Amino acid sequence: MGFANGAVTVIRGDLIHDRGTKQRIVYESEEPITGVEFVSDPKLTTLFLATTSKLLKLVISGRGHGQPPRTVEDSGCAAGCMTVNKKTGDIIVVRDDAVYYYTADGRGLCFANDGTTTLVSTFEDYVGLVSPPASSKNGGSDNIRRRFGGASTESLFSAATFTMVDPQLQIVAHSETLISPVKALFEIWGDLFILTQDGKVRGNP
Repeated sequence: MGFANGAVTVIRGDLIHDRGTKQRIVYESEEPITGVEFVSDPKLTTLFLATTSKLLKLVISGRGHGQPPRTVEDSGCAAGCMTVNKKTGDIIVVRDDAVYYYTADGRGLCFANDGTTTLVSTFEDYVGLVSPPASSKNGGSDNIRRRFGGASTESLFSAATFTMVDPQLQIVAHSETLISPVKALFEIWGDLFILTQDGKVRGNP
């Protein structure tokens, strides 16, 4: 868990059956923590963590355990703008200029992003991005749709724009405006759902 005071706490144990847990602080910073994601394989578990100005990685178990965090990039991200592709183990970080992929070896694939993004998630081979309406960020959402060949959509009552991008083909697979801000994106039962601020849950298109 990452906190606004700059601390990251790792909790170990059986939370489901309440058989006891242990927790320890693995990182402390003067900057707020904006994202934490685990990447595991049979020999190694790595914690990627983002602050407002850095992306770091820390080995939690396996070879290298106990060593201080290593800086992956001298650029962080906003809260909600970091996720992991569970199929590939890639860390995805969204900044105003681009969507970046990271592995244990460093930066990999990236594709352009224009303007502010408030949430990112993955679904199958796609990346889902939630952005403020175009009018509140100088048309950035329209720019990314034009760049990837999508149609521009405008609404006087839009509170957010939801876009699904195919990162390999670099095309917009779906885009829509929503009349309520998005609180969360989550995958369950093999589908992607959108939870909006008005308490409604929408299934993926």
